[in-house]
Amino acid sequence: MSKHTHSDEKLMTAYYKAVEFFEENKKHVYTALTIIVIAIAGIILLVNKNKANNENAGVALTQIKRSYDNNEFQQAINGDSLGNIKGLQYIVDEYGSTENGQAAKLMLANCYYALRDFDKAEKYYKDYSGSNTILKASAIAGEASVSEARQKFGEAAEKYEKAAAIDPSNPFVDQYFFYAAKNYVRASENDKAKNLFDKIKRDHPKSKYVAESERYKSIMNSTN
Repeated sequence: MSKHTHSDEKLMTAYYKAVEFFEENKKHVYTALTIIVIAIAGIILLVNKNKANNENAGVALTQIKRSYDNNEFQQAINGDSLGNIKGLQYIVDEYGSTENGQAAKLMLANCYYALRDFDKAEKYYKDYSGSNTILKASAIAGEASVSEARQKFGEAAEKYEKAAAIDPSNPFVDQYFFYAAKNYVRASENDKAKNLFDKIKRDHPKSKYVAESERYKSIMNSTN
């Protein structure tokens, strides 16, 4: 019985200490709880806002896609003259942090590349930070194409290889390797080119680039 009483006394002592601590520090406790509640509410609002922005970007992309698909690149960038359909530049500026905004960024870079504004094209290729691995590889391949246009063939080849390495299951891997190999040929790095041509034949035997790779190898052999 005495043991039970002693245990109850310990519990009561602990309870009163807890109450005493709360009374002495309740201002800090309430402040901490308020901060936690505000933080949670802020996170919820941010998530909802990002979701809404992503949806808005998706709608805008759908509307401007026709111009993009028809190679009307300046209109795709700026939108229609009445302002009813927003262009890719607007979508990127307003919603660039969303996944659809990131997709718009890649399309915007492609438009600038097609218009031979390589500085802006490179800027937006490099700015891509979406989670889609295929688009990420496309962005790096876009950087490579800018280097190629500037006749920096060795640099272009390395970037195409980097694009191919992003995701081995990417359906464009064989294309990236082929473009890398072609640029190594232009950079007079024939050994690297041959290794990639052989890799395409070995790892992608059904690729349409196998025949082209063999043709390049024949030309290389005839000039050695």
